[in-house]
Amino acid sequence: MIVMADDIFKRHVARLRSSLAAHSPDTICDFVTEHTYLNGKKFSFEGHAYQREILEDPAQTIIIAKSAQLGISEMSARLALARCALVDGFNTIYTLPSASAAGNFMSTRISPIVDSSPYLKELVSKDVDNNSIKRFSNSYLYLKGCQVDRQAISVPADLLICDEVNNSDQDVLTLFESRLIHSKYAQRVFLSTPSIPNYGIDRMFKQSKRKYNLCKCSKCREWFIPDYHEHVVVPGFDDELDKITKAHFARPDFKWMDAYVSCPKCGSAVDMPNAKRNWVVENPDDAFIDSGYQVSPFDCPDIIKPSALIKSSVAYDRPVDFYNQRLGKSLEDKETALSLSDLENAIIKDHPGGALSYVMGLDMGMVCWAIVCAVLPDQTMIIVKAEGIPLHRVVERTVELQRQYKLRMTVVDRGPMTEAVYQIQQRVRNSFAAIFIQSKGIDLFKTIDREANNEKGVEDMRQVNVAKDACMDVLMSQVRIGKVLKVSDDSDRDWITHMMDNKRVQMFKNGELIFTWVKTMKVDHLHMSLVYAMVASRMLGVATGFSGGRLPMLSTFRMTQNR
Repeated sequence: MIVMADDIFKRHVARLRSSLAAHSPDTICDFVTEHTYLNGKKFSFEGHAYQREILEDPAQTIIIAKSAQLGISEMSARLALARCALVDGFNTIYTLPSASAAGNFMSTRISPIVDSSPYLKELVSKDVDNNSIKRFSNSYLYLKGCQVDRQAISVPADLLICDEVNNSDQDVLTLFESRLIHSKYAQRVFLSTPSIPNYGIDRMFKQSKRKYNLCKCSKCREWFIPDYHEHVVVPGFDDELDKITKAHFARPDFKWMDAYVSCPKCGSAVDMPNAKRNWVVENPDDAFIDSGYQVSPFDCPDIIKPSALIKSSVAYDRPVDFYNQRLGKSLEDKETALSLSDLENAIIKDHPGGALSYVMGLDMGMVCWAIVCAVLPDQTMIIVKAEGIPLHRVVERTVELQRQYKLRMTVVDRGPMTEAVYQIQQRVRNSFAAIFIQSKGIDLFKTIDREANNEKGVEDMRQVNVAKDACMDVLMSQVRIGKVLKVSDDSDRDWITHMMDNKRVQMFKNGELIFTWVKTMKVDHLHMSLVYAMVASRMLGVATGFSGGRLPMLSTFRMTQNR
């Protein structure tokens, strides 16, 4: 009984000391090692020494681009708990791509840490303790999904930790950041494995003070950033590591188990577990204020060996997954985006001529971007005009293009310039306003054409609901097989830039991990105009005055290899 009372008194004193502690990063590591446990033992940074630098960083915003399975999520869970425990009335929101993933993280990561810690277990409220929220005295820890906007409302926060940024809805992430507006702390931590260049965590990292964990060779004292392709050596294998296949592992002379990290200066094998390490800022003179960390598998040399990387390099169907998950590098492939060569191959010198049907796609904004296409009988589209139009001229210019090309169909971006779209529809009969929808069906689009009825107060409406992701998938395939061409002119460079801006990534939508198209540099206008033009080309059968049969609607597709 005396021992129990003594333990309670010690924990009470520890809580008092914690409540008096300054809200500074250097208390975090002490708290984590003193009051949290792992596998029945007090938590230690042994084997994960690189994490101390991150936890002790005083920056208000921290960006972590990482490879998988390095303990970053475990570290972030302990950071969230430490903040709630150290400062009374401190609220933390921890997000994951979906609500189910957030609930699972609470039950499998957060709760076990709390249950194994006498200090935290006594501090947590029994009345507010479930899979979405825990209360620690007057502090709260919320676990939230990041897939719909309603998940980001009604919760103020002092710290926002966004896990798996690249699989989260980027617009909802922005809404979560608004929950920090009234906090005097307003701290943010973003962490994720990367996917494509200039998207999500990769873009955030590039816009930060970028830190890399350098390694020192004990032989020649050279400092370098360990890199899989530059420094990993398999004895007797002199080719590029990306050329290793599953067949190599059946060869008795392929000594992959003896792979090592080689010093770029002297070539000797570096003893990675015992080598000196130091975080160094790559761009100290840049004006960025966020603190970025590139965490690689070489930062956990006790756990991840070079041989494990060699073995896993052939375990993925797509090399991009190995780059993203195991190396923590961004990469894109043919399933991700159109390449420069794809687009250059689509540019032709001469206009096809002849009696062709013409359609137009129009992407609206302060500058509206138009694409006019000639449509061949086999549904090949040839871009004959691409231009940017100031918003104040878009209605008149649309009418001019209608007369010049005798446009059979025009599809216009429904938002955000509603009034301009309405005026276009009043003056151009065969024009439909496009609205993007999420659809699981096989149809690329569905049209709604309703005549005005003054007696019922119904306005004339011509609308097309477009399955954006499916249409963009089809368009990518059509470009690659030569069914989308462009007559060369002064707009070639803009067209290529816009076409390469959108990328195809995985993201949680409506509780499912799906492939969807996202902007990277937000200069995708001609790409979107071409999507609308493609929809217009398949709507010719509903054009007023068209006497021929309805053109078939393309509703399924197959990704075709570049010829």
